[in-house]
Amino acid sequence: MSAIRNLWTLLVIHSVFVCGDIQFLERQEGDSVELPCAIEPRSRSTLGFYLKRTWLHPGSVLFKYTGSDARVNAAADERRLAVGGDPSSHSLTVTLSELTVNDTDRYYCEFVVANPSSEDERVPGDTEFFLLVNAVEIGRIEVCAGGSAVISCLPPRGEDLPVEGVSLTRRRGRAPAELLYHTKRHLGDGPASASASSSSSRFQLRSAPGPGGFTYNLTLRHLRPEDGGLYSCQLLLRGRPDTRVSLDTRRAVFVSVEGGPCGCSNYPTLLYALSSAVLVLIVLLILTLIYHKRARTRAASRPPAPIYEEMAGVKTLSTKLDDCEVSEYRNCKRKKTCPENHYETPIRSAF
Repeated sequence: MSAIRNLWTLLVIHSVFVCGDIQFLERQEGDSVELPCAIEPRSRSTLGFYLKRTWLHPGSVLFKYTGSDARVNAAADERRLAVGGDPSSHSLTVTLSELTVNDTDRYYCEFVVANPSSEDERVPGDTEFFLLVNAVEIGRIEVCAGGSAVISCLPPRGEDLPVEGVSLTRRRGRAPAELLYHTKRHLGDGPASASASSSSSRFQLRSAPGPGGFTYNLTLRHLRPEDGGLYSCQLLLRGRPDTRVSLDTRRAVFVSVEGGPCGCSNYPTLLYALSSAVLVLIVLLILTLIYHKRARTRAASRPPAPIYEEMAGVKTLSTKLDDCEVSEYRNCKRKKTCPENHYETPIRSAF
């Protein structure tokens, strides 16, 4: 599906360069886009204005009579569409906020011009628009009931100005709700603003130096299952008006809170202890096997004594003993083979 969509995008972009009257607009989910519509001023008055789609979902988006409010065709788009200006001035601007992937399409403006002599004319605007809305991968944090979650806070539009406050927004249904709005200008050195005084102990903003400057993280503590939802944290900067900000899906994170308390914080320690024990047992087993193998090798390297040599040694010893006994207790004339005793008395020797 994504490959087909990319092919269509290339085809439409190609038509932009061919025709030269289409403006290419690329946005992320949650962003807003402005579509300026205008026609060349004419002597005839302009009665109304249309905004239409002509590619993926052909049809009319809204219609506005001169001097009246705009009528939006889809009820779900009423809060997202706003028209600035009036068709009588031959120019106006349509703002589409909280963009989704389904808003990707080719848009064009059409003005209704009065014609006294015949039917009213419909004159297209000077420019058409191709809007491409890219999907955003939203991060996910899973915690247990009573646990904490850390959300990164970024300044709006990436500006680098002194920080004076923080805003936290959550969306569970269609409309986002503001949970925290804390500024120094409203509070001085106070702990929290009036909108968050009842839950100020649950939020804690910390800053730490990083490679790209200071980073700000907002900690959500003592979470409950009903606290789950899509969160967005933004910093309030000095010199900017204290206006509430909507949910920024480009920087949003989904927090899921499991029901019931559990020892989530003990799981890493337990896993580390079990892994260490298994590793020690494996090392001991390897050392034992190596020791037994070396012992067997040493025992096998000693060759056994030959049986013939053992028997020969026993026979020689027995022969010597027999010769000694015969010479000592019998009157034999042959020379004694046993060694003489040089410690005998001289009398016995002479005899």
